[in-house]
Amino acid sequence: MKKIFFLIILILFSTFFYIPRANARTLIRIFASDAVAKPLHIIGNIFEKEHHGVKMNYEFSASGVFRVGILGGVPPDIYIASNEKYQDDLMEVAAINSYKVFAYDYLAAATPYANQAGITKSNLISKLTNKNVSLTVASPNFSPAGHYTMDMFRAINKRHQGAFNKIADHANQLLSPALIMPLLKNDKTDIGILYASQLAGLKRCGMDINIIPISSQYNTRAKFTISILNKSPFHFVSHRREKLNKEFEKLLLSKTGQKILKQWGFSPV
Repeated sequence: MKKIFFLIILILFSTFFYIPRANARTLIRIFASDAVAKPLHIIGNIFEKEHHGVKMNYEFSASGVFRVGILGGVPPDIYIASNEKYQDDLMEVAAINSYKVFAYDYLAAATPYANQAGITKSNLISKLTNKNVSLTVASPNFSPAGHYTMDMFRAINKRHQGAFNKIADHANQLLSPALIMPLLKNDKTDIGILYASQLAGLKRCGMDINIIPISSQYNTRAKFTISILNKSPFHFVSHRREKLNKEFEKLLLSKTGQKILKQWGFSPV
């Protein structure tokens, strides 16, 4: 695990020095959960049009990957996570002063269009516990989606004794829920657990998948959060950049930003 953390920091540190700086633009660097990639690009385009000379630069991955990088001394201007815990961790070391919740989401299950395992909402739990049905989830070590998924399995276990071990023992864990998408597209997993917004986005983009809602008695509401990084020996923040960071946060929480997030399957605050 330590080797993985070191590799993450090394990769983020190297990309820090290879951001294009053409035309003397002011770059706003954002580390963000890949679950918000599509709406964030749209909101970012609006921000660039409203602020001449500003260029948004994005890095998308599992929220925990960026938490490791920030704590390791590779800070962005803005950090967007899919939980509150990682933001609290940054507050403890004074990397940020505060954070705001800007959207909510829930988990959902999905199958490839062919659905050869015959999975439905009514038989979902029995299929999840069946070791012959392939299941792919996000890793709780790096992705809040993985934490929410394990919480869901624990909730199922309360009503179906022994279910947690049966499910967890055969679940294939990937770094990020975004990595589950191509498996669904190419029929390489029977069930994938992702954010509902991600699955709605796939349908919107024309991918043939079956979305299976997860009962509210087992589901967890995910909180998507935004924070602005403080100045530090690793991170110089000019007055202009500080102002721009706050204005982007304001846009994300505005009616315009919330409308775009809702269009991509998120619940507004």
